[in-house]
Parts: sequence; C-alpha cells; structure tokens
Amino acid sequence: MSDSEELGIMVMGGYARATFSMAKTGAVYFTLHNQNASEVTLTAVDVDASIASDAQIHTTEMQGDVMKMREMTEGVTVAPDAMVDFKPGGYHIMLLGLTKGLTEGSDIALTLTFDKQRKVHVVLPVKKDENVGHHHHH
Repeated sequence: MSDSEELGIMVMGGYARATFSMAKTGAVYFTLHNQNASEVTLTAVDVDASIASDAQIHTTEMQGDVMKMREMTEGVTVAPDAMVDFKPGGYHIMLLGLTKGLTEGSDIALTLTFDKQRKVHVVLPVKKDENVGHHHHH
C-alpha cells in the first residue's frame, strides 16, 4: 500500500462484516493510524457501484438508553501520531444499497478520502464478525 505510506496514513486490521444474501446494508471496520505531524480528517469514503450504492462514515452513540447511528458529515479527525478505531459500537463505514450480500472470503475495495484531497485505496476482506451472533455451524 504505497499510497497510504506516502500520506502517512495507515489503515490497519480492516474488514467488512459478512451479511446475509439479501442484506441491503453492511458495515466496515478498521483502525486509522495517522503518522503525520498534523491532524488528518477522513472526509468521505467511496465504494464501487458493483458493491453498494453509497458508503457513509457513521458513529454509534447512546441517546438515553437507545443506540443511534449518526452520519459523520464533518468526517472523523485523527490527531497527529494517533489512532482511531472504527469498530462495532463506535465509528464505522456504513455501506448502503448493497447489490448483493457480503460473502465471507470475498474482498471489497474502498477509497478513503482525507482532507487536502488525499486518497487511500484499500482492499479489505469480508469476514464473519466473531463478536456478533451466537450461532455456530459445523
């Protein structure tokens, strides 16, 4: 991933959560590591139209006793030499209008756009989320 290293932005441990075949939405998680001396802001995410119609930066927050998802229209800022986790229950990338379910073992490509028109292209695996669901099939 030379483009991310040149920008000093690393995308680590990323994956998209596998969905059932008729799912219309999906979630993508990763850790952003800003290796720059100044903050960077993730402002947008693009996904190929063959995968989904839209990708948005969301956060999950408690409002009273209800978990609500909210689009981060201002983006997510990563402080100098800091990391921000996109994980279940926090920041995540929401894929909307999936063309088909996300199948475990496949890959999805995303373009992360940061301030100053910096772009990072990533290809992430689709995995079952170990923390979700308690059905084990053997």
